[in-house]
Amino acid sequence: MKYRKKPVEIEAVQFDYEKWVYMRHTAYPMVNGDVAPDGGMMATNPVIKTLEGDMKVSDGDYIIKGVHGEFYPCKPDIFKETYEPSGVRVDGKLLAKKLAMPTKHDLDKRSRDAQRRKGFL
Repeated sequence: MKYRKKPVEIEAVQFDYEKWVYMRHTAYPMVNGDVAPDGGMMATNPVIKTLEGDMKVSDGDYIIKGVHGEFYPCKPDIFKETYEPSGVRVDGKLLAKKLAMPTKHDLDKRSRDAQRRKGFL
């Protein structure tokens, strides 16, 4: 039997090694590792703790936020073969939650609930 991957929208940023060295606590908080004592470009062990264990991150890799909020690295060539832009921008930040527009059904339900609370229904 054959299976097809479900279409899913992901969030990702491209890892910038130099940015991580100088701002590693704020730029990519999901990437762990040590920086050389002089603070130079010889950072050691930039890794992401994934569900499969620690994975090394290289300059240019994409850091993907998975469907369960986990992070993992992806090589640029694989990323470009697997993903395409969805048109939604995240300004270089990985969002904590997606902002979804409520459906008409959700709005109607909220309105009915509000009327019930006020004693109209």
